[in-house]
Amino acid sequence: MKKYFSYLLLLFLLQACKEKYISPAISPATGYLVVDGIINSSAGETNITLSRTTSLSSQLVVFETGAKVFVQGEDNTNIALKEITTGHFSVSNLNLNNTKKYRLSIITRDGKTYQSDYSAVKYNPPIDSVSWKREGRDVSLFVNTHDPNNNTKYYQWEYAETWEIHSYYLSTLKYKVGTGTKGATTYSAVYNDSTNYGPDMSKYFCWKTVPSTTLMTGTTTNLASDVINLPLISIPADSWKLNILYSINAKQYSLSQGRYEFLQRMKKNTEGTGSVFDAQPSELNSNIHCVSNPNEPVIGYIDVCPVQEKRIYINRKSLPDWNYNQSCSEVEIPNVSDSIAIKALFLLPTYPKTDPMSGRIISFFAAPPECVDCKLRGSSTKPSFWP
Repeated sequence: MKKYFSYLLLLFLLQACKEKYISPAISPATGYLVVDGIINSSAGETNITLSRTTSLSSQLVVFETGAKVFVQGEDNTNIALKEITTGHFSVSNLNLNNTKKYRLSIITRDGKTYQSDYSAVKYNPPIDSVSWKREGRDVSLFVNTHDPNNNTKYYQWEYAETWEIHSYYLSTLKYKVGTGTKGATTYSAVYNDSTNYGPDMSKYFCWKTVPSTTLMTGTTTNLASDVINLPLISIPADSWKLNILYSINAKQYSLSQGRYEFLQRMKKNTEGTGSVFDAQPSELNSNIHCVSNPNEPVIGYIDVCPVQEKRIYINRKSLPDWNYNQSCSEVEIPNVSDSIAIKALFLLPTYPKTDPMSGRIISFFAAPPECVDCKLRGSSTKPSFWP
């Protein structure tokens, strides 16, 4: 979702369809403050991202660092968020009182204070299910929810995908670099002594996690009941995501009408081709204000709700005809320094051929690094939620 905020320049008119339009509006050199996130009233994480607007032609994301960020209640509670990475602030286990109202308060490094309006904690029904089905050769995933009281009406979803990766080849070898006569560099393939001469499993098991990047909202205002079945993502046939074990974790937020309309307008402004007659960024109706300078625009809309989550797993065994192919191949290399220098330095060794009498490695097989070391495509740290 951050990508929608990052390219937005308040009060700048979008480029006209046929000829360049130069806006007379003047933006400060530092840009305007952009606040992205929702206050999670339950036990999970509250994540707030601060950045600055940039020109329409810029591809950079300028994060706001060094700020002090708080969740404040009308009952005088004041809870600080911690900056975990540049411009990203987080706190867990707020467990807010559903009968009270809360706001976000920000003090930037330059001493300016920004505050959102006090907002009531909005009810957010649990996610009924995250489901999947084959559609042709592809796999489509859906999120399903409903509010039996017909009160929620406005929703937003995010998700994170995680999948397990195995290297195509196990590796029992590594390169040893030495110095020969006259200072020349020498190379040889030797056993992985750190793994007791066995395969290096840290290069074999990996996991990759990718967050959603699209803005997904929905409303039931035109429906007879507050029920939603929303497509989340489609995984193309034979993708590496479903080669072993795949998981998706969906997050659901309930929105006020104000935040829903803010997101819809923002999406239109950032995704459309734009013209001088389109709805402009100045119409975003933020509920965040600069206390130090009430005339300074701020981009963002803060709501308060419990965040609902649901995770599912899809095993390759459920897709017997899934045919992911990494297209890896090996070559045999003599275990001679010159041969390694010429043929194998851009490959990784896998397993040896040995002399039956001495056990000496006389040659070895090698493959492209991404076929041998899964850490080039993911992380070797197993996620805490992985079975």
